[in-house]
Amino acid sequence: MEHDTRETDIHDLSLGVIHALALMDVSALSYVQLRRLYAALTHAKEAVARETALRTGDAINGDTVTVSIPAGEPGT
Repeated sequence: MEHDTRETDIHDLSLGVIHALALMDVSALSYVQLRRLYAALTHAKEAVARETALRTGDAINGDTVTVSIPAGEPGT
């Protein structure tokens, strides 16, 4: 019997991203680099929110799904 590891793989990927962002020295970024990082993170957040809405059925109901980082996690 094969085991679906997609959820584990995604979880591992998200931890890698969170740790990389926590290690980043944003004060060393130029204004343009900072704006590009912000745009990339905003795009990623919106993509995750859309996918979450599709999977929970909220998109059909027109409800908004908000994806946020729990308090105490890197980035809060």
